[in-house]
Amino acid sequence: MKAPNESCNWLSWLATALQTSLRRMMLWILVAGPIPHHIAIIMDGNRRFAQRRNLQKKSGHEFGAERLMLALKDCYELGVKYVTVYAFSIENFKRSPEEVGVLMDLMQRKLESLLEKESLVNRFGVRVQFPGNLRLLPDGVRRTAEKVMAMTKLNDRAVLNVCVAYTSTDEIVHAVQGACQGFISRVSGLGFVNNGESLGGCLMVEDIERHLYTAGCPDPDLLIRTSGETRLSNFLLWQSGLCYLQACGAMWPEFSFRHFFMAVLYYQRAYPILKQKKKSFKGLCCPSE
Repeated sequence: MKAPNESCNWLSWLATALQTSLRRMMLWILVAGPIPHHIAIIMDGNRRFAQRRNLQKKSGHEFGAERLMLALKDCYELGVKYVTVYAFSIENFKRSPEEVGVLMDLMQRKLESLLEKESLVNRFGVRVQFPGNLRLLPDGVRRTAEKVMAMTKLNDRAVLNVCVAYTSTDEIVHAVQGACQGFISRVSGLGFVNNGESLGGCLMVEDIERHLYTAGCPDPDLLIRTSGETRLSNFLLWQSGLCYLQACGAMWPEFSFRHFFMAVLYYQRAYPILKQKKKSFKGLCCPSE
């Protein structure tokens, strides 16, 4: 008869093997359908997760950070090239100084972990970008973010956008200002721009999109929000007009591969309609001659 410890170890090994096999089969099912090029995630519910378990808010954010690493692994193993996550809103700076400090310390540690040789970004060849107003971040966090961007800038297998000190309205204002400045610099010497009316008539949507924080990335195909909320919360408002929105009832730390599987599966079911809508929208924007 096996000793109790040996039996427990064997059962644990069996459970892990079954879980790994099931996960692999579920990935195969998804690969049979259209894979989103770009998945965006609003990671909501860390604080409520902690509150329901009588934990400190800090613990909820810690669990959420660990869940992010697992979710990114799911995305990149499926073949999703672009992932954008809403990590910290400009509005979040209005929280208590204690909580903001905890979040900044956590962000600092997680960013430093990305610099390690065996990190997820090195394993999957991920280029990391930080859409947002980085000037609002503490110096240490900003410098570490810049170091991560420099270290990963040549990676070309996948992209991770970590939106920090970000709101979509701030992004749009930044993009419009950049587009106007670029337009004026191109034509002011030619005498074509004399007032705001002529500028407004000549500025194109493409000019603004070139100055978005996410310039160079395709618009999201699938946007997932956890915790049961159905609001976009000022996230990718410009880019998400034609993506599939999936509201998941689980708190972000509870978000599992099963939730991820169902979100992609729902996207695949809606894909024919989404494809037709995008085709129709493109036709309206770019009518044939």
